[in-house]
Amino acid sequence: MTLIPESAHLAAAHAEGPAWLLVDVGAGPAEGRVLDVGPRVASLLETDRAHLLGRLLTEVVAERSRQSALALLTEVADPTGEGPDTAAPMQPVEFALASGAVICTLSARRLGGSDGRPLVLLSFEESDERRRWEALRLGIVLSGESLWLFDEDHDVFHWLEGESPFSTLSPGRSLPRAQLFPRVHPDDRAGLSQMFEDLRANSADSGELLLRIADGAGGWRRLRSRARAVRFGFGGRRRVVGTTADTTPFIEQHEALRAAYAGERRRGELVEQLSAAFIGASTEEELTEAVLHRVAPAFGGVGTLLAYVEGDHLRVAFGDEIDRALARTLDGLSLAAEKPLPYAIRTGEAQFIPSREEYRRKWPAAHSLLDATEARSFAMVPLRAAGRALGAWVMTYHERDGAAEEDRTLMRTLGTLAGQALERIRLQEARIELARIVQRNMLPETLPEVPGVELQALYHPAQTGLDVGGDWYDVVPLQNGGAAFVIGDVQGHDLHAAGLMGQVRTALRAYTWQDPEPGKVLARTNDLLIQMGVRAFTTCLYVLLTPDGRLLTARAGHPPMVQLDAGGVVRVRDEEPGPPLGIVEGATYPVWEYAFGDSGILALLTDGVVEGPRFTAEEGLSRVGTLLVEKGHESLDLLAQYLMSTAGNTGHLDDSALLLVRRPPGR
Repeated sequence: MTLIPESAHLAAAHAEGPAWLLVDVGAGPAEGRVLDVGPRVASLLETDRAHLLGRLLTEVVAERSRQSALALLTEVADPTGEGPDTAAPMQPVEFALASGAVICTLSARRLGGSDGRPLVLLSFEESDERRRWEALRLGIVLSGESLWLFDEDHDVFHWLEGESPFSTLSPGRSLPRAQLFPRVHPDDRAGLSQMFEDLRANSADSGELLLRIADGAGGWRRLRSRARAVRFGFGGRRRVVGTTADTTPFIEQHEALRAAYAGERRRGELVEQLSAAFIGASTEEELTEAVLHRVAPAFGGVGTLLAYVEGDHLRVAFGDEIDRALARTLDGLSLAAEKPLPYAIRTGEAQFIPSREEYRRKWPAAHSLLDATEARSFAMVPLRAAGRALGAWVMTYHERDGAAEEDRTLMRTLGTLAGQALERIRLQEARIELARIVQRNMLPETLPEVPGVELQALYHPAQTGLDVGGDWYDVVPLQNGGAAFVIGDVQGHDLHAAGLMGQVRTALRAYTWQDPEPGKVLARTNDLLIQMGVRAFTTCLYVLLTPDGRLLTARAGHPPMVQLDAGGVVRVRDEEPGPPLGIVEGATYPVWEYAFGDSGILALLTDGVVEGPRFTAEEGLSRVGTLLVEKGHESLDLLAQYLMSTAGNTGHLDDSALLLVRRPPGR
């Protein structure tokens, strides 16, 4: 049985009404426990008396009223505050009952027990005149705001209703301004001071402010306060009254949403860039770079490793963020190994391993990977195309559950896209190699011997497309001691262009043997291409060297030859050409005649040598002429290198061909 001091019994007997709670605050207001209850309290609170005795008061009231109850105890428990003969402070307090929430007003009075223990008597005020106050308090609670008053005379804030805006600073109902301001964020103190100074000086009768206040745990609560200076009653003192709402949850939610939106937008940009990089990759090296440097940032990973299938083993490429020991563990790994990476490649099923523990459980015979890295989780996404296993990427994470569920479908899709890009690249590389073989076979392996002249040819392939082109050259010795020198350019940079180049070269050779006259050779070749229905055109320069040393030339839309004579004079032979081959039916090609003396040099070239974004064909031909004058005394192979350097300066990505003919002195 609980022993209650006699003085407390007497006070309770004289308490207003039979509904009361006697609370022992000897251990402090926060530890105030119910020592005794009035006759009607158990029924009012829909419980039994034994259930209430000994409990903390803050456990008896509803959760949202705990701060209110604690402040009420704090206010009257202070021996320097209210005494037995002063008006008892009151506070609406909510109780959570089985039948629903109940708000009622509690008045508090400090009592002194016979043993000296501090006690607080809480009486239930049930008169009708309290209902408006209780409704006001409920309205403030529902609005999520607090009601406070600033006493200018004593420089103290008093909390009236709702959740205390300074509950993290003081458990009571009052707080001196000197204790509040230091807990306000430094950037907000000036604004708060200014608002109060304006109100006190009557320069403004109301104000509103957003501020941050310390939450007692190292963070900040975001508050919105509105205040107004008024007098209560005509003879009353001036007071500043305000409301404060804790906007922290809303601001944090807004910032989280904004960060999430920014993160999603950034990730979307990264995924878009990643997709574009896959689609635009033209070599395996470019695809590898895209995977190693773009996949992890797009999906929040640490690093990426790429494994290609080569035969029945894996070849690994990896970025700087991947443990080298991990790369060594996987490089050369058998495709048949019972490990997650080969399994993902063999089956086409992506493996998302959320933790090292899950890895050990699912792959008990594959722990060498874990020994080689400190990564906490893994994503292994296969690269496949047309049902074929081509490889996979491995992405590592520092945290568990690295690959988010919503990202996994997108990862699989990008894995398929990367696989298709790899398949396309390898098919293209196969076509390039085939085209190169065709092109090498179409061009002369060596230049034939031609009496009385020295010859040198040079070819550079294109730097775009399939990396092959339609540029070609040929030398055809004639039985009469003369020779035909031919250079041309078939439209396009693909296998079709290389094949057509071979057909044109063969036709020109055949017509040259029949009748080497330049106009006739080009006209017959033109008619043949039109009859074949070839959907591409060819430019060509044909130069016939007669046994007596004359030059007969004709052009089919091709750049002119550059000629250097023995006296060091350069001429660009830019007389009227005919149209490119394969365009105009029945086209004719004007023939022009020039002398070719001792020590003279002819430069036959394609547009890739002299024309590009950096300068025009005329400028390029002028450069060739200058080099012929300056370097014409060099060997033909060295001179060809000098002239081909012009192609490198044009900025052109086209292929380029050059054929040099020199008549040595005394021939």
